[in-house]
Amino acid sequence: MNNLPPMRSFLPPETVEMIEKYGSDLPGDLAFDQEMTILFSDMRGFTELAEKYEPREVYATINASLAMQTRIIMRHGGSINKFLGDGLLACFSGEKRGEQALLCVLELMDELQKKEKTGDKLPCRVGFGMHDGHVLFGLLGDEMRKEFTVIGDVPNTAARLCGIAQPFQGLMTEACMRIIPDDLAKKHCRYLNSVYFKGKRDGMDVFYVDTES
Repeated sequence: MNNLPPMRSFLPPETVEMIEKYGSDLPGDLAFDQEMTILFSDMRGFTELAEKYEPREVYATINASLAMQTRIIMRHGGSINKFLGDGLLACFSGEKRGEQALLCVLELMDELQKKEKTGDKLPCRVGFGMHDGHVLFGLLGDEMRKEFTVIGDVPNTAARLCGIAQPFQGLMTEACMRIIPDDLAKKHCRYLNSVYFKGKRDGMDVFYVDTES
């Protein structure tokens, strides 16, 4: 009897879809152009946490955090592309992707803060970065190891925003603001400042998600 967990528990839905569609004939250069909102999350102070506590305590904390984030992201129509140690990369697509991503971040920030106050795990202070635009969703690797992932400036910028976000803070670009309904943007999005990232020619206006509205 096959008691293995379903493949969808281990792979992003887009990857499973491609495997089911192409099977063993999966092209090595398979890639799709798509408009996406990319969300990165990452724990603040993870290095200090890892040095201070036993690995199993750290593991339990990360696992609880990622499990909660996964449930919330999927509930808002997003998909988890990959886990990144103490964080993750999620994708939102479709006409309502901006609204879905914003509402997702609002719930993530709220629930993770509640969890830290009432839970029995170690501190798990998470920051978020979000950017929208054109990505290439493609297959990387060779016969030994392959992975579908998002490629381009959009995920790179989202990751950089995540890197400067404070604990329980969500940062987004003006590109995200343009696809979020006006009523939601006015209620939950506030201008922060202009940010210049190394290697980029121009600065960009950054907004933060306001949970107090």
